[in-house]
Amino acid sequence: MGKLNTAALATTASIALLAGTAHAAEMDSMAPQACTTTQNNPGHNDCVMPTAAASGGGSFPGSFLVPGTNTSFAVHGFIDFHITRDIGPHEGDTNNGLSSGFAIDGPGATAAQLQAHAANGGITMTAKTTRPNIETRTPTAYGELKTYIEFDFNQTSGTELSGNADLVRLRMAYGVLGPWLIGQADTMYEDPQTWADIANGAQDAGIVQSGIRRRPQIRYTWLAGNGLTVAGSAELPTYNTALGQQIGFATDGAAIASTAINGTTAYSNTPHFVAATEWDQPWGHVRLTAAGGVNDFRQTTALAGSTAPANRQTPEWAFKLTGHLNTWGKDALRGGVLYNNGASDYSDEMYSGGEIYNQTTGTRAAVKQWSAYATYEHFFSGQWRANESFGYSHLSGNPGFTSATTLAGLEHVHFTNEVNVIYAPVPQTDFILEWQHVTRSVQSGASGRDDRIDAEAKFYF
Repeated sequence: MGKLNTAALATTASIALLAGTAHAAEMDSMAPQACTTTQNNPGHNDCVMPTAAASGGGSFPGSFLVPGTNTSFAVHGFIDFHITRDIGPHEGDTNNGLSSGFAIDGPGATAAQLQAHAANGGITMTAKTTRPNIETRTPTAYGELKTYIEFDFNQTSGTELSGNADLVRLRMAYGVLGPWLIGQADTMYEDPQTWADIANGAQDAGIVQSGIRRRPQIRYTWLAGNGLTVAGSAELPTYNTALGQQIGFATDGAAIASTAINGTTAYSNTPHFVAATEWDQPWGHVRLTAAGGVNDFRQTTALAGSTAPANRQTPEWAFKLTGHLNTWGKDALRGGVLYNNGASDYSDEMYSGGEIYNQTTGTRAAVKQWSAYATYEHFFSGQWRANESFGYSHLSGNPGFTSATTLAGLEHVHFTNEVNVIYAPVPQTDFILEWQHVTRSVQSGASGRDDRIDAEAKFYF
């Protein structure tokens, strides 16, 4: 599974990682077919990437040579359809993930949160996570020039029952020439080879989710040989304005307010930096990643309770150890552990910010997070597989708040769990039935949970 999955990733994800291993034959007794897509995980569909282009084709699988040029061109992606049914509080139509709006019940919970917690159930259907991409490769004097652009439709301006007004959204757009990647891609802090093969649109707690994962960057990768790669990137400090992931502040007894970088009323003067070392071998891979920078908050207006414009700089950093181990057949165990000190742009759990400010006393505290996640995938045959996946995050950081109302805005524990079975009757199809579970607790003691059944049909092209 390791070589096969790494090779499949190498056709697109390795454009970003500039690393990977060559494809190998299937590990089970079935004769594999050739994949015709360069999506991230065609290996799950019991197929292998061709080692040479088909007659008349381009330089990589599924591509063709643009007439009159030496550019190979391909359009790939997948159609993605979900039917979901909440058992606990209703959580929307595209993912069952933890968020600052996740319904809680208990000390400090607002009337709106209590109402949301009591409103259970709901069925949804959507295809807006459908994801096309365009890929090109052109030989040059400096090596092969690769470009990649990817979209989805998960930017809502309406509903499926009101004009199907979901908008096209740019996910990734970058070019690679030699060891350089320039453009918008997944942050190098993440390790795609450890992501779970699940229907849930959100990965497990501890993994940077798609809302803040894709960011403009400049990346350099050195192939050291023997499966070892070393890379570094300078990335835009990406704060999710919907979550307010920058600085949280409150007077004790009031709800936590938060402010985010938005490019107009607030700004940062320096990029953030990521370094990663990865070792790929036939048994699997291991990767060590570090991110750091200055939590550099400058705002043209004053924070509440202050008369001066905000101007605050504190260091932030995070470390992550990830990897996967091939067990038997195509089965694999994947996972990671991390520690994060105030790096809110590399965490989906720091909803109130990487730093919390107590306006009553003037004290501040960095938010600290440690997380662990793991997933195991078992193949029953070339057509049937199943996954068990979980994630756990523990957060701390309180500059002296005692009010339940204020503490209800400070995250404490997040847990996610998914169990699924996947049927792939032919290559380039996945039919998934999945149970999803999430729990969230805050420092006041309030908590919430949701369970969801998700049926997904995915058709690769």
